[in-house]
Amino acid sequence: MGFYTLIHWVSLGLAGATLAILSVVVVRQSFRNRRTKRDAARRQSLMALALEYIEEPEFLPAFKAQLKPEDQRLLVELFAELLPKVRGDYAEKVVHLMREMGLRDRCLAQLHSPKWWKRADAAAVLGWFKEPQVVAALERALDDPQVVVRLESARALAQLKAVQSVAGLVARLAVVDATHSLGVQEIFRSLGPGAVTELMGVLESDVPEHVKILAADALGHIGDPRAVPALLKLFHTPGRAESDTIQEHKARRGRAYADRSQPANASVALRLAVVKALSVLVDPRALNAILAALEDPIWEVRAQAAHCASQLGSEAAIPKLETLLHDEHWWVRFHAAEALFKLGEAGVQALLKAARSTSARAADIAGGLLREKGVAV
Repeated sequence: MGFYTLIHWVSLGLAGATLAILSVVVVRQSFRNRRTKRDAARRQSLMALALEYIEEPEFLPAFKAQLKPEDQRLLVELFAELLPKVRGDYAEKVVHLMREMGLRDRCLAQLHSPKWWKRADAAAVLGWFKEPQVVAALERALDDPQVVVRLESARALAQLKAVQSVAGLVARLAVVDATHSLGVQEIFRSLGPGAVTELMGVLESDVPEHVKILAADALGHIGDPRAVPALLKLFHTPGRAESDTIQEHKARRGRAYADRSQPANASVALRLAVVKALSVLVDPRALNAILAALEDPIWEVRAQAAHCASQLGSEAAIPKLETLLHDEHWWVRFHAAEALFKLGEAGVQALLKAARSTSARAADIAGGLLREKGVAV
């Protein structure tokens, strides 16, 4: 067999193999599409049956009689989507229906499925069954190798108000990639007042900075004033990364305000997280920290501090807010102007003075805001 003949047959073989593979892919996709359409149609039927039972519970035996063995898989998916959309008595009726149909037991078994998405669906549904057996199973699922399953398990436990340990959540959830960070933040925010003491402990523990940011954010959203001293202590804690020093040096270049050359305490991200939390808590004990943050080297912190100053309502912030009307960052100037207006007559007078001044930055932001609020300049 000649060389060219060999190449010819090899090419034909590869072409045939390619066609065979493509045929298999097309056939598999066709079956998958048919199954998806069939499942969608069956889900609509099951939804109609479920809603009929919820309105008239005496039809439950007839409902169960119409179910096929494979329907339980679809019902788990269906209720995983339905439950977050219902509340009150209606949600209780849905949960009762699931229990009567054996879906709770199916979900407990499905937590051991080799397919992670099935485990995640099961954990999401189990968040509606406040029973010791369910809580124990969800606690074990926090050690699942898949982060999505851990997130759903933690979310379910938080929904059941059954989180045993904030430190346990930190260990299992805090170190995740950015794709899931918002999910982790949502879980920590939902922990409620019962977790405040442990979250304050996280602020003082030896954990990575992003974990402390999570805890500070959660404490702000929970809104318990017990958290204020711990947040203030974190704000004043010395020790920042070299990268923060570099950022602050860049932020200070060409700046005429000598007081901003003073070193800040916590890192940029931590300072910002604490000021955001204090903006939500609105506690007078935070005033000194907020006044200091108004002179922060980083503009994001100054802007957030100006917003917080308006929430606190103290006229002690007016001189520093007046200074921020000259800030090189528009967003800082805007928040400072908004804060001054919210502080009442003294703040409005400061804005009028700035609007009539020779400083283009201050006059522009102050005058614009006053005109927007209907105040003659």
